[in-house]
Amino acid sequence: MPGALRRTDPLPAVHARQQAVVCDPPENATASLTDIQRAARYFYLQKSAYGGLVQRQRYAIHVVQRPNFSTARISSVIRGCHDRLQRVQIESLPYEEILKRYDRPTTLFYLDPPYWGRALYRYNFKNHDFEALEERLRNLRGKFVLSLNDVPEVRKLFHRFHIEDIQLAYTAQRRSGNRYREVLITNFRR
Repeated sequence: MPGALRRTDPLPAVHARQQAVVCDPPENATASLTDIQRAARYFYLQKSAYGGLVQRQRYAIHVVQRPNFSTARISSVIRGCHDRLQRVQIESLPYEEILKRYDRPTTLFYLDPPYWGRALYRYNFKNHDFEALEERLRNLRGKFVLSLNDVPEVRKLFHRFHIEDIQLAYTAQRRSGNRYREVLITNFRR
């Protein structure tokens, strides 16, 4: 597959007008694409969009700096992902279904829901969604690591679990150097 993706040029001879068509195509314009073409388009958009955002994608065209996307690197990027994820099960299901299907004492779940009180995603959580998540996690047989923004509501709701403060610099930020507070919530001590 890396070879097929490399041979599929998702954006030949880029200029602003062509990029707009690839990044924001007319309705049903991608329906005729093959699976490989669709994968190549998705790969290009994720490598080129600011922060890999799915909604409200932003793009920059550079005339001095080299672009982030290089067809020569597709194989090594995919191979590196393959090596890192060989023993990882990735699903695209509601979290309730994932927890129900795979919950056993030997499972470690990593949960990264939308931030509390922020509407940044295609699917955002309301307060009742966080409450349902907390209740479900109380009855989990496996272990979990939950990452969330550090706000008082999160600390109050998840107080039954171990909460560790962390600070990190987001790689997709407009101003470098800012540190942001998050919490890692677990049902075990590290």
